[in-house]
Amino acid sequence: MSRRLPIAPRPYDDELLSSWQGRVACRYGMSREALGLWIGVPAALAAPRGFAPADYAPDPEVVAAWARACRLDPPRVESLALQRWRALDRYVWAYEAGGAFKGCAVCPACLQEDAAGGRDHYIRRFWVQVEALWCARHDLPLVEDCERCGAQGFRFLVLDGAARLACRRCGRPVRRAAPAWSEPSPRAKAVFGALGATEPDDDAMATARLLWAIPRPGMAPRPLVSWLVDHPQSVRGMARDRNAPLSTAALGWHAATWIGVEQLLDRAGAREVFGPPRFTLDQLKAWTRPAPPSRPRELIKLRPAAAYRSMAGRILARAECAAAGAGRNRLIGQLMREALDCA
Repeated sequence: MSRRLPIAPRPYDDELLSSWQGRVACRYGMSREALGLWIGVPAALAAPRGFAPADYAPDPEVVAAWARACRLDPPRVESLALQRWRALDRYVWAYEAGGAFKGCAVCPACLQEDAAGGRDHYIRRFWVQVEALWCARHDLPLVEDCERCGAQGFRFLVLDGAARLACRRCGRPVRRAAPAWSEPSPRAKAVFGALGATEPDDDAMATARLLWAIPRPGMAPRPLVSWLVDHPQSVRGMARDRNAPLSTAALGWHAATWIGVEQLLDRAGAREVFGPPRFTLDQLKAWTRPAPPSRPRELIKLRPAAAYRSMAGRILARAECAAAGAGRNRLIGQLMREALDCA
């Protein structure tokens, strides 16, 4: 049974579909999944199933149900789907778990502007693009951890009549704060700014995958990115999928990967800021190739025993063997080798 909602905020043009759904749901004190079930979305489609079905290519039945419930034209809701803009692996695969959005970094200054302007907080499309590490508008790094308790992930809450992104654990609203990592130099900021200005090309994506490859047996079994750059001290947040590292790594590893890519490809002045790469692309590629197979040992082709007896008899019958004296055995060995080589 489909239902209509009495009030529903409108989506912003650059908003994620799941963000808009989360804002609508929080006004009714419900999760996105629970509200989806209430408005008539089938249970199999209402449950969180990851980034692709939530934001990249949502099911038409989901789009139709939410559009009907919120009194919107279906094309308006369809326009929020990300597949119209770029390939799936060019996005960070943020996902919802337990009513919280995880794997998505945000700009606290942008959210503060939302609040100051009387708007709901909302998650921007740019923030889930794989090249997004920095907010060019505010010249600040994106953040994914709570400044108070360090938990990753945010949920929508209604505070003072508006939807606010808050820590999933302690409930503290996202506010502008000093980044957890040290303030980058102006030149480093320029590298991050250049990185975020354009969609990454195929060479950059292939290099990122190479950095997360595991070297061949006999070498340390850890991703090559940990050999190349100064990386986070913990394995927390390592890429969930090594074939899509920029989509599935947490922000610290994500940044480390991009620094390595830019160093290896000598782009955006990364080598001048972060130094030359510790290894070359050719070295990294060689370490991930299978070891060359060892050459099979050639089998010795033996002759019939009668042939060896005949050869020995002819050598012993030679006059020089009888006259060799103390050097007879050495001479016989030499004559045998010559006979075998010539045979």
